[in-house]
Amino acid sequence: MESIGLTPGFLMALFAGSAEFFGGLFILPGLLTRLMAIVHAVTMAVAILTVQVENALFMTNNRYEFGLFLFASSLSLACSGAGKFTLDSFITKKRIK
Repeated sequence: MESIGLTPGFLMALFAGSAEFFGGLFILPGLLTRLMAIVHAVTMAVAILTVQVENALFMTNNRYEFGLFLFASSLSLACSGAGKFTLDSFITKKRIK
């Protein structure tokens, strides 16, 4: 990561990898969905702006089309929430009763 200007490189790689792995792990059952979606959207924004922005839009040859899709879907999930049949919904219903 230091080669692209993000220092300290190992720490930034650890943060990015953890955000993607644990974010996906938490989003799958719908646990802390909005928070994890925001973290993932920020990670994708940094990836697009630091690595792929000098390339054109479409996906051939390491372009940023897929990263932009992941950013938009994460942002959408952060705005809309997880839905009715998720752990977030289950925990909220238990706490209200």
